[in-house]
Amino acid sequence: MSTELLLILDDKSNLIKYGGGKWSVHPHVRWLGGTSTWPQFAVDSADAFASLELTFQGTSIAFIGNTPPAQRSQNITVTIDDGAPYNTSYNDPNPQNYLQWYQSPILSDGTHKLTLDGIGGTSVDFVAISAGPKTPLDSNQTVIVDDDNPEIQYNGGWTRNRDPLVCIELPSGLPFHNGTHQSTLVGDVASFRFAGTKVAVFGVFSWEKTGSLAVTYTLDGFPTVNTYSVTPTTPEFTDGLLQHQNYLLFSNDSLSAGNHALVINVTQVNGLVFSMDYITYAPSFTSLDSKPDLTQPLPSPSPKHSTTDKRPSVGAIIGAVIGALVCLCAVFALFIIFRRRRRGNPPRNDYIAEPFILAHNQNTGRPSPTAKGANVLTLEPRGSADPSPVPNQRRKRRPERTDAPAPPPVPPPAPPAPDPPATEPAALTPRQLEIQRRMQELESLITMQGSAQDDDTDRQIAQLRARVDELLQENARLGGVPPPAYAPM
Repeated sequence: MSTELLLILDDKSNLIKYGGGKWSVHPHVRWLGGTSTWPQFAVDSADAFASLELTFQGTSIAFIGNTPPAQRSQNITVTIDDGAPYNTSYNDPNPQNYLQWYQSPILSDGTHKLTLDGIGGTSVDFVAISAGPKTPLDSNQTVIVDDDNPEIQYNGGWTRNRDPLVCIELPSGLPFHNGTHQSTLVGDVASFRFAGTKVAVFGVFSWEKTGSLAVTYTLDGFPTVNTYSVTPTTPEFTDGLLQHQNYLLFSNDSLSAGNHALVINVTQVNGLVFSMDYITYAPSFTSLDSKPDLTQPLPSPSPKHSTTDKRPSVGAIIGAVIGALVCLCAVFALFIIFRRRRRGNPPRNDYIAEPFILAHNQNTGRPSPTAKGANVLTLEPRGSADPSPVPNQRRKRRPERTDAPAPPPVPPPAPPAPDPPATEPAALTPRQLEIQRRMQELESLITMQGSAQDDDTDRQIAQLRARVDELLQENARLGGVPPPAYAPM
């Protein structure tokens, strides 16, 4: 837990009571909050002096603004808690300048009353109050954190700059607590953790040179990229305003109460300098004692990349769950379809009737029955030992009887019968008609052989008839299913 907590009051706060005459409000973007309050009447008259009174809770108080011109008094009279008044100076060796012109001594933690007299033209931009352990806090107050505060962690090539401000239109001076942190390198990172409802980053911006800057502000994992540029036509550049203190670099006023993390990443540098002076936020805790311990360092980001939130988003988790459910449903659907197909397809009959065809005898040139690719029944002349055909070789025949009648001519093969209509269940199937036609061819062949051969040929014809009977019985045993289509030889 930090032992330092500074609260700021703007010059327009109702807690500040301005006296001695009518104080003037000077509007300008260089003032914090856009205004500064000063006693113009005390500058216009050498005999006039202003005063102010402020009641606050804390352990010390300081004022930031312009010191009076050199011709006016550089001393004031201070009274705290109705104690003895004392005199102090502004400690400005070369007035007039913008700086912290008064700092009270350390006081007890509680309510105090401060009175300043003899003000000869000093302005008030804002007031910084040190809160004690019991100082009440609320979200309507503003905490200011100087760039030197250890709660801000720096990584990279940051440098500490103590050069005074250089201005033309308004008095020059010093930034808050007399210095800033500057970066001219891409990848420089500053991290800050706080508990509050809004946050802002302020710095010193220079209009002296043209160029550009790009800085990514990542707040609770959500990045915002701000760019800053100076061109030859920029009004501040053409007017020669040089430097601008209390320059608002970044702000977010809509945070939920709680702990937050801000990461500042310099992502582009082109001729300009990024200069950070202080950070402000509205506290979400009620006292310094109840302030959360946020001193643990944040993970260092990559030197050239802004910090991003590595946790999976809710959308990614939901998408993964939906994807898994879809995959499970698809697998289940495929399983159901597979089971239904298996139930709808009965086992196949492995008994297959082999077709038979008529092979041509190489010796006779006449067809003979054969099974497809297997048993071939061929009519060969008796006594032939060589199964291969022998051309022009014919067996001697016995002298034919002159009184025997001439054998009848061999009828031509019957044409295949047309397919019966599908509506007549008793008609033969095309395959049965094909068997019948081939049987007729066999009968014709048998008749021709019977009239021209001897007794040995008769035995072959008997064997052929027996083979035909076996084929018919086999066809009947298989349920009358005709054999597959016949291929012509």
